[in-house]
Amino acid sequence: MNIDYPKEWFANSARIEGDSEIGAGIPPTHRPTQTTSPAAIKQLDTRIAFGQFVELWRRNKGWNAEELAKAADVDTEDILEIEHDPHCEPEAYAVHALAQVFDVKPSKLMELAGLAESRTPVLREEAIRFAARSESIESLTHHEREAFEAFATTLSEEHSTPDCKAK
Repeated sequence: MNIDYPKEWFANSARIEGDSEIGAGIPPTHRPTQTTSPAAIKQLDTRIAFGQFVELWRRNKGWNAEELAKAADVDTEDILEIEHDPHCEPEAYAVHALAQVFDVKPSKLMELAGLAESRTPVLREEAIRFAARSESIESLTHHEREAFEAFATTLSEEHSTPDCKAK
């Protein structure tokens, strides 16, 4: 395989990575003409922590995503997207509603969600540390295993539906 990226793209990528300790490969979403600003990378870092915070807070309460959505008066899909998609840009009202439910400062949650300019430099560092430490290494719980197996079965079954065509 021959990868044909111009020298400028690699120089720009190295500049963006800055002092990063690890950098390997080319992200599939990058194109040689595309640039990612350091601010966007910092925003992605905090959004990962934001999503994990929302998920762990919810799980700590023993709630599912639907219960949290109801308590915050937001759509369940919004909760799932926040928890699982670091590129998700949540609505400000949803972040404020979650801050109320979590009993935390809305301004800091807005920073984590990437919706407010960072006024707390240490928040990003703590967010990255939190995200790294909160990644689960435990085996699946009984409920998680049941949900996983049921969903995996659905994915492995062949269904013929007239509306769904292979591309």
